[in-house]
Amino acid sequence: MRTSVHRRTRVLVVLLLATFGLSCVGSSASAATISIELCAVTGTAPLPGGGTVPIWGFGIPAATGDCSSATASLPGPQLAVDQGDLVTITVRNALPPGHAVSFEIPGVTFDPGPADAAPGAAVSRSFTAGRPGTYLYQSGGNAGRQEAMGLSGALLVRSSVPGQAYGTPGTAYDVEAVLVLMAIDPAFNAAPDTFDLQNYRATYWLINGKGYPNTTPISAAAGQRVLLRYLNAGYDNTSMTLLGTHQQVVARDARLLTNAFPAGTETIPAGATEDTVVTVPAGSPPSSHGFPLYNRQLHLTNGPQTGTSPTPATGGGMLTFIQP
Repeated sequence: MRTSVHRRTRVLVVLLLATFGLSCVGSSASAATISIELCAVTGTAPLPGGGTVPIWGFGIPAATGDCSSATASLPGPQLAVDQGDLVTITVRNALPPGHAVSFEIPGVTFDPGPADAAPGAAVSRSFTAGRPGTYLYQSGGNAGRQEAMGLSGALLVRSSVPGQAYGTPGTAYDVEAVLVLMAIDPAFNAAPDTFDLQNYRATYWLINGKGYPNTTPISAAAGQRVLLRYLNAGYDNTSMTLLGTHQQVVARDARLLTNAFPAGTETIPAGATEDTVVTVPAGSPPSSHGFPLYNRQLHLTNGPQTGTSPTPATGGGMLTFIQP
């Protein structure tokens, strides 16, 4: 989905066209010291169907401490560390005056220290990646307005057992897909400081910052196990349905379930994460595009639906496919 940022000591970090990759050597069972730098910056994001919208997003600076070289992304850069790693995330605040960044990762226990960074300042938060799972990192500043503007992203803590999301056979997988579920109300993004949140009405529904048909399909062969890592970065509880097969719910909020269960539709609460495993069936999928994975609330549109049937605004929204 998005490029992972996974830094460890004695590793060469390669920068290419603002995309960061990583080459890793050694056993994942060995704890490493990981340093990650993020900038909270202003920017724009493309809207499905055309146009752009202002955002506040996280980006990775090309040079240490230089937030002018960071580009805001929606969602923020995908971060990945190994279980047992000693992690420090430094967040630099390059937002407009009056907007302190409050960096948090629900489910992660940070070492004692400050959590906020004033405009122009930085904050470093450290923790031991003790429990594998899927985590949503975010800024809770301005009473949730910063997250609504796009200041959130995925943190993956990989299990010490390769190929198993939580170190158990039931969480084994062949293919991984990270799905950050998001929504945009352009009117809010245009004036985040003064907008009355009681009037918030999302009109764009996105997976990893994209609406269908621009969403990225998930490629997996029949018989392979697909790990779906859901992160709900929106304001609404979101129900995701998979047609033609079912998903086995194995973890919620980075905690392994005692009893996994099958579900055709699963609701991910706002701000929550969830992990499911899908075994791709051998038979023909219900669509020529594959097995549809979509928002059950039928948020399958891009833009305000002001047209009159049979000519409403074009479709899109939270829809992708698992393609055998």
